[in-house]
Amino acid sequence: MTDRTALEEAVRSLYAARDANDLEGMLACLHATFSFRIVGSGRLDPMTQKVSDPQSVRSAFRSLVDAWDLSQMKTVQLDVVDDTAYAHRVGAIRFIPTGTWFDTEIMDRFRFRDDRMIDLTEFVDTLLVAETVGLVPKPAAAAD
Repeated sequence: MTDRTALEEAVRSLYAARDANDLEGMLACLHATFSFRIVGSGRLDPMTQKVSDPQSVRSAFRSLVDAWDLSQMKTVQLDVVDDTAYAHRVGAIRFIPTGTWFDTEIMDRFRFRDDRMIDLTEFVDTLLVAETVGLVPKPAAAAD
């Protein structure tokens, strides 16, 4: 049986490394066959493209660390069911290239194998992110 405490600690370790922009610390939490994707329309590629080979995962995580400051996010709920952990995070995030801050919520689903993260599926407000990074135009009333 999977140790709930170990899985919760693995999630907290990944978030702590992420908050510190510690790419190597993040990668140390992952299983060799780890995959990652942000859920969203294929029209928002490459943002929603699933990555699964180690170099693509490293590159995707490097891009996220370089572009997004999530250090103000707080985990408000963390649940474990069998080999899967679900985390609900809320708070302010910053798009580093423009210095833009906004409040949001993120839901993460982590699957584990041998107490290591094998998969992360992230649920974010993809429209807000796409507008922030310039993939889609903001409505005139919301434009800065």
